[in-house]
Amino acid sequence: MSGGGNGYLGIGVMFVATIILGLALVWVNIERVDLAYELKTLERELQEKQDQHSKLQVERHYLLAPATLRARAEKAGLRPPSRDQIRIMQE
Repeated sequence: MSGGGNGYLGIGVMFVATIILGLALVWVNIERVDLAYELKTLERELQEKQDQHSKLQVERHYLLAPATLRARAEKAGLRPPSRDQIRIMQE
């Protein structure tokens, strides 16, 4: 009879080990899904920032273009200096 008791104990240990491994597998899959979601969110954020950077670069080049600067200066009432307004520094 004692031999039959050892068999039940072995089956019980195997059952508990199977449950623990099953729960570990579920936990790992949940973590994997969470990480995949976080990665997708970060990739979307990176793409948005890259798009914004590109747009800002285009705007910067437009604003620093000589024709744009000239037009904005004229609109503000600025004009090239006359000869008597120019001072030359001697070394």
